[in-house]
Amino acid sequence: MKQRKIYRLGEIKEKLEKNELPFSGITELGSAEFHFNKPAFYAGVALHSRNKIRPEIIKKLAVSKKERFCDEDPYTELFIKKFPIQIIARDSRFEYDLNRDRENCIYKEYKRKWHLQVWDKTLSKKEKEISCLKFDEFFELTDMVCEYLLRQNKFVVLFDMHSFCFQRSEQTEWFNNPKPEINIGTKASNRTLFLPLIQKFQKSLSKTQIDNKKIRVEENKIFNGGYLSRRIGQKYYNNVLTFALEYKKLFMNEITGQLYPEILELLISDFNSAVNYLFAGNTFTTYFKIFE
Repeated sequence: MKQRKIYRLGEIKEKLEKNELPFSGITELGSAEFHFNKPAFYAGVALHSRNKIRPEIIKKLAVSKKERFCDEDPYTELFIKKFPIQIIARDSRFEYDLNRDRENCIYKEYKRKWHLQVWDKTLSKKEKEISCLKFDEFFELTDMVCEYLLRQNKFVVLFDMHSFCFQRSEQTEWFNNPKPEINIGTKASNRTLFLPLIQKFQKSLSKTQIDNKKIRVEENKIFNGGYLSRRIGQKYYNNVLTFALEYKKLFMNEITGQLYPEILELLISDFNSAVNYLFAGNTFTTYFKIFE
């Protein structure tokens, strides 16, 4: 695999300000991989798709690789692979969780998370500081991307991709589980302003069928959006619509990790169709002309 270029945040900012796209790379501290392919008014973020952990702290983890995999969000970066603007977090949420605030991004020693004890040895102050610096780097990058998009467009959309377990307490078929197959978290955005777009996107996603069973798509049912959504909402409440998407892990066996590629491909295809429909023609820009 071709080695990606490493960029300092200052270099990334300068290239974005000069609109020197396309370019791709990895941030200096390694918190994110990014692909800035062309100017756009939307972007995709995958916070927990990957699972890197620094060698010096992995030996202090009480959680096995298999256990971590179950509670990470594998394959979610594939949903945004065709996006013009992509940010992919490279580190495991078990090192630092990007959907929690900085103070709580590192799970506490000896405290249980998802019925797991995360650490069996205490992290040093320096080890925690390195993880927090990577946390800061990631969000500085997302801020740069939002600012870049908003220099070109008055309104933009951010797709924040996640997945969730549904078989933790009992083994059941996905359609017998009461939770929706897709949850759209929108609570941090100006829902009054963006409501027509939210409804349009939800309706389009709801067309998916698996084995002749229609999937359920609900808004703010099991997830309102995490720290990323709240951060964006606080900074750009009237200008950025964040879709915090939680996909039920029906595309894989969440216990063994076995992938069901046909289901995953269908979900990805239908997701991208819904994104394209949302922005089809001039509906997106026409809708917002009344607010300019």
